Amino acid sequence: MGLITGRRLSGVDLQLAVEAENRGDVDTAIVLYREVLGHDDGNALAHNGLGALYYRKGDIDGAARHFSRAVEIQPRLPRAWCNLGACHNERQRHREAIVCYERALAVDLRFADAYRNMGKAYADLGEHEMAVWSYRRSLDLRRDTDTVRGLAKAYRRTGRFHRARDLLAKAIEIEPDNADLHFNLALTRLHLQDYAAGLAAFEWRFGVREMKQHCEDYAAIFDRPRYQGEDLAGRTILLHTEQGFGDNIQFARFIPLVRERAARVVMHCRPGLGELFADSFDIDEISNDPKHPPPFDVHLPLLSVPHHFDPHLSTLRRFSPYLRTGTSSAVTPDPGRLNVGIAWGASDSGFDHRNKKVPLLALDPLLSNKAVKWFSLQVGSDRRDLNTYRYRDRVVDVGATLAHFAQTAAAIGSLDLVISCDTAVAHLAGALGKPVWLMLKKEPDWRWHPDGDRCDWYPSARLYRQYSRGVWDDVVRRLIHDLDAAVAAGTRETAAPR
Repeated sequence: MGLITGRRLSGVDLQLAVEAENRGDVDTAIVLYREVLGHDDGNALAHNGLGALYYRKGDIDGAARHFSRAVEIQPRLPRAWCNLGACHNERQRHREAIVCYERALAVDLRFADAYRNMGKAYADLGEHEMAVWSYRRSLDLRRDTDTVRGLAKAYRRTGRFHRARDLLAKAIEIEPDNADLHFNLALTRLHLQDYAAGLAAFEWRFGVREMKQHCEDYAAIFDRPRYQGEDLAGRTILLHTEQGFGDNIQFARFIPLVRERAARVVMHCRPGLGELFADSFDIDEISNDPKHPPPFDVHLPLLSVPHHFDPHLSTLRRFSPYLRTGTSSAVTPDPGRLNVGIAWGASDSGFDHRNKKVPLLALDPLLSNKAVKWFSLQVGSDRRDLNTYRYRDRVVDVGATLAHFAQTAAAIGSLDLVISCDTAVAHLAGALGKPVWLMLKKEPDWRWHPDGDRCDWYPSARLYRQYSRGVWDDVVRRLIHDLDAAVAAGTRETAAPR
């Protein structure tokens, strides 16, 4: 969210506070603003300035108090209303934020920042048409990167992928080194299944804010030479995981392409994946310590492998299961029933966990099918739902035994079918070639395509999409219908896609 501080201030102390802020001396600026307010608590501009500093330090409650005081003193101060709206948005109070932006626009109808921030609030609410309207109004008044990126995302959320692509391409002509624009263009091109161009632009991801910390944490790897397409004969390449578990399971299918060309392939895997990949691929050495990776000549992030080795994703047309299930399973199947694994929650730290998750209570009609033996594959905090809603009499909880994904793969191998939300379990079942019915939110990630019930990545997957954002009833009804048909057919094969 954009914060706007007052710049036309009166009084020597206020000017000193602004000067301290401008040179990056935030602590001194805070002291000076407090001194001003100690003499005159009715100075709205000082409250706004101090609130902005608290916001930047992460004290959203403190910032909101000062912005609220500023608009109480001076109701016609649009930047303070806009900043108060930013605080509400940080607290997930998006409706209250929109009211603040409307108050700012009532004072200044050409206040571009208010339109831009309003677009973010509407997007967070899932009201993407209103987000498009707000961002376009902002862009009409002032062109900036945040607004272009927000509008492009809103276009993607409403299926206007070509508009998003064209908007970002024009912006990149003006700012050719802007990593955020390139990264958003990558996601847009991937939605359009323009894989070669999308994967090329996806290489800009390490320049965006969210990935910079990852690069710092993995400095022992990223400070060394990165693979740029050179000959790997006689050389050792280090592949390393990034982002979510599901992303790495999805892109692991390309590891054999690297194996064909390199003398040695070693890996760094985030904890939980190493055992699975060691069982499934010809890898010389695997480590989970990013500070002490195996010796290597060049490194390559796992999600960058297809850019260099299969940019058009031609290998998707030649699918065969590329992960192995192992032999020791926590699942004891019932030969007289359909054995189904279920996962309803995504990783707490994963992207958009709240919208990907299917509330367990919403699945109650599905779990009532007594011709099915249900096994919970859920791990993490969402596993507690089994106790909270007393489902342990209907669902066998194997989550406690799943310390890593090799164990989850073994459990899936003993099942007839997996039903999952958009999480690593779905990727794992698809990579194993196991029938998987995937419950998808209204605006899914690019890998699941904008529509249809099939997926290029996993032929064994059947996709069940939300009709309305946040509403799972229709998804569950379709699942019940197809599950009843599978049970009636009485064979395991009926769980496979039709």
